[in-house]
Amino acid sequence: MNVKKVVNISLALGSDYLHNTPEGVKNVQMSFEIIKDYPGGVGQQVRAVTMRLHHGTHVDAPMHFVPGGKAIDDFPLETFVGEAVLADLTPYVGENEAVQPEHLQAALKGRSITGKRLLMRTDWNAHYGEPDYLERAPYIGPAAVDWVVSQRPVLVGYDYAHSKDAPDTPREVYALKSFLENDILTMGYIRNLDQLPADGKLTLVAAPLAFEQVEASPIRAVVIVED
Repeated sequence: MNVKKVVNISLALGSDYLHNTPEGVKNVQMSFEIIKDYPGGVGQQVRAVTMRLHHGTHVDAPMHFVPGGKAIDDFPLETFVGEAVLADLTPYVGENEAVQPEHLQAALKGRSITGKRLLMRTDWNAHYGEPDYLERAPYIGPAAVDWVVSQRPVLVGYDYAHSKDAPDTPREVYALKSFLENDILTMGYIRNLDQLPADGKLTLVAAPLAFEQVEASPIRAVVIVED
């Protein structure tokens, strides 16, 4: 592999990163606590962290929405590390607009996503943290969801509000549920896709933590751009 550059596509995580928690759901925000701080001697400083598994850049497994579905550790590591294909959708969608199958097909320019990792670029990540981030975000329409499922990627990554439903959605959270029901993992809250070549040779590295039998994991996702 001839590495040209490595692009960080993960959000930075700190105690100021807040997750919008629905009413009636336990509010678990990210916090750090120093639990050991010994000056002198061998010296140790140790922090504990409290956070949601879905905090920041993360991957979701079918268990997230599918009763009895696979957990993160039921998928081989090769699922999270391998060839990625970038779909630059910025010429086709903007604020509160739907990604359609023809947009994806035009952006992919005949490249296959079967068995690969699809990264959908809208540049909406620039609005992370804004109060109306979700309401104004673009979204993927039901027909585009169905088209992606038919192409059988192993993972789909979004740089926009991946839980937003289309106005004509056949059911609630149609995109996430449809992908996960078909064992297509989802990777939300990514950024910096504008730093990737539209048709370059890309390798995604987005390994989850080695949790056992959970529905999601935070990740440090990077894309390796090859010559």
